[in-house]
Amino acid sequence: MSASANTQSNTVVFSKEGDRPYVTPYVHKPTFRVGDPVYLLNSDGSREGPYEIASLPSAGKCTLSSGSGQPIRNGDEIGTDWVESA
Repeated sequence: MSASANTQSNTVVFSKEGDRPYVTPYVHKPTFRVGDPVYLLNSDGSREGPYEIASLPSAGKCTLSSGSGQPIRNGDEIGTDWVESA
């Protein structure tokens, strides 16, 4: 097992000194969960939505859907800096 920490999820780490294994915390804790209602922020300061978080494919990224399940922006990944809780 590798001694390096995984930034995507909690990881069990074994040190080379033989210490007890431990779980490292998230480096970037997820702030949203699938199904959370959010607004999409536009560059002009306006908001669209509310939408729902459809998926969280990687740290700091999400896809959005409308209340009826239709993907927003063709299902493109959106940085979580561009969404806020509704």
